[in-house]
Amino acid sequence: MTTLTSSSGNLTFGTGHPTILASMLINTLKDDSLAHSLIQGDFDKVKRLAEKQCNDGTGMLQIMVAHPDINEELILPKACKAAHDASGLPLYIDSTNINAMRRTLDILPYKPIFSTSGDPDRLQSMLELTKESKAALICLCMDHNGIPTTVSGRFSIGEMIANRARAIGVADNDLVIDPLVMATGVSEPDAMLVTLELLRQFKQKYSFSTFLGIDNAGFGMPYKDTIDMAYLLAAIPAGLDVALLDPPLCSSIGRNGLNLLFASNFISGRDPYAKQYLSYLRRNQLIKSRKRE
Repeated sequence: MTTLTSSSGNLTFGTGHPTILASMLINTLKDDSLAHSLIQGDFDKVKRLAEKQCNDGTGMLQIMVAHPDINEELILPKACKAAHDASGLPLYIDSTNINAMRRTLDILPYKPIFSTSGDPDRLQSMLELTKESKAALICLCMDHNGIPTTVSGRFSIGEMIANRARAIGVADNDLVIDPLVMATGVSEPDAMLVTLELLRQFKQKYSFSTFLGIDNAGFGMPYKDTIDMAYLLAAIPAGLDVALLDPPLCSSIGRNGLNLLFASNFISGRDPYAKQYLSYLRRNQLIKSRKRE
């Protein structure tokens, strides 16, 4: 299992724990108005988005501020601090700028998660930063040649990244495998089945936690949110620990999306005796609370 930290405490996920959401609203590649605000030195929108995602039930926040007009070394630390201060949640710092990430770590004394592909131009520096900072690391099953279409191709890349990390002293608990979600509307018909099989194989062979960018599943398709949710519900029993997507309350799925997430955790054996599921329903007044004796 993997543990991240924040001002609110620890966030633990992995085999035997409920699948959690990582939310992705603080992303300049998806939000031009956010990019404009950051260029102007205005972090109010970052704070509002962070607080909203926290209130909507996310477990961690993705922070992505890459943009041609943004000085990432200056903006990333400020954006991460603003998001954390507003939400108290652990951060997925989604960047390839090592200097910007170092500056962020200088002002946030908590354990985040990074990501890296198997691209040799990026891999070693990210592994070294992960070890040095004692962060967690998402191992993306792709390299400089792109994303293999086969289970064996992606498995070998994910395994290579993990083994390189282990060789320099990164603990297994800090390694998180991302088999990658392909956009279902433009990929091969068996694309989801390949990804789900990778989840199963990594869980069978290793103790690593797992991660998927579920938001990519319905890209370009009508009723995208419905496709994303269907993918999520298929991935949880296959071994998914963290799902990256917009909070269901921010989508057309709404409250029912969270209901389905908690229900899937229960029936997949990740929430024994439905403790989390029932607590969630009572907390949101969807069922009556137990009367105290």
